[in-house]
Amino acid sequence: MIAPGEPCTSPSNSQNVKISFGMFRPGDGCDINDAVTHMTKVAAAIEKSSNINVAILKCLDDSWAAVFIVWKGGSQNAENSALNLPEAAVFTKGLKSAVRTIDSGWFQRSSQQTSQGIPFAQLSSGDIVSIRRLYCSSNRQDDLSYSCLAILRSYFNRLKGILSYSFYDSLDGKQVIGLGVWDGIESASAMVKYPHTNPALPYWKEIGAKKLKYHVCQVVYVTSTTSNQNSRPGIRI
Repeated sequence: MIAPGEPCTSPSNSQNVKISFGMFRPGDGCDINDAVTHMTKVAAAIEKSSNINVAILKCLDDSWAAVFIVWKGGSQNAENSALNLPEAAVFTKGLKSAVRTIDSGWFQRSSQQTSQGIPFAQLSSGDIVSIRRLYCSSNRQDDLSYSCLAILRSYFNRLKGILSYSFYDSLDGKQVIGLGVWDGIESASAMVKYPHTNPALPYWKEIGAKKLKYHVCQVVYVTSTTSNQNSRPGIRI
């Protein structure tokens, strides 16, 4: 269990948990509601037959939705199964699909911090979350990942309304994703309205980070599990 207010950096906690993250836009003739309905049906089906937890996030501007999948371990075959989760093939099967893939890949957690009194990071239906995407130059992911850990240690407690923040390194060495859980839209949107207040941007730019994307989303579907009897239904991330 992650201690309140402490970053999680143990390899045993991060490297054994594989994360698949995929972003989707509505397919031809479909809107975001069609896309989310389709993705929800697929998620409900595959989580029953696979050793995974699933969360679906909808961007508040209704332009795309994302699937955040936590592979919980098990046989080696599960990671390389026909689901092909990083390429999101399971969500785009068939001649006509309600979604098309924007981006996808495998990740592992590199650092995490939670607010005082919150023992672990969790995603529950209705949560307001932020997605930060950082693309890096060749062979610079380790530097970028370390900077994310340093930012959490230095600035996490100064962020108003933040409940937890986690960073994930892509296994191909090209990207870092930040996933923040907030107490509401206003808090999560502060970095959109006032980007100059983000203390991390100068550090990331200095080490060559590119395409510093930031989006505010809402969790519209999540595998119905509980971490303990005092938690809302959701999944640990």
